[in-house]
Amino acid sequence: MSNLSLAELLTRIDLAQPRIIAIDGPAGAGKTTLANRIVKQAEGEAAIVHMDDLYDGWENALTAQLTRTLTQQILAPVRAGKIFGYRKYDWLQLSFGPIESFPAPHLLILEGVGSGQKSCAPFLDQLIWIDIPSEIGLTRVLNRDGDYLRNEIMVWQLREADHFEHENTRDRATIRLDGNFFI
Repeated sequence: MSNLSLAELLTRIDLAQPRIIAIDGPAGAGKTTLANRIVKQAEGEAAIVHMDDLYDGWENALTAQLTRTLTQQILAPVRAGKIFGYRKYDWLQLSFGPIESFPAPHLLILEGVGSGQKSCAPFLDQLIWIDIPSEIGLTRVLNRDGDYLRNEIMVWQLREADHFEHENTRDRATIRLDGNFFI
């Protein structure tokens, strides 16, 4: 596990070139925080796609539909320098909104659980994994989002652990970070 500073991490990523980066890891690891920090340092147009916007609720989050959305609607068009689009999930309405379109950015960051799945690998320049013990991740999520999500997050942690094991995400990462140190 690397204890890289943000400056060291950015030299390994080379933000001067067009890039697609996935930041994956358990809930509460600091994926969104890292994505925001990278975007602030990026040269040129940068965009973040949050996996939370792509999930079909808690129960149907890590599905084949998510994979199709990632590969066909986001990654393939961005890699080709074309407009990409997707429907954002509304967690209050429990449904997807209308399709939104975006120009292909110089830097695209996918952040969230499932962003580093095997089907995305051919499109990614980097897969960053942030590791965090589940207890610390749970505490961070509940502090951020509220204790009312405790049951959903505890079930989510089981789902994400199964997903990571099946996808071998951590071991396939090109950069691994310790969420306790880095964020």
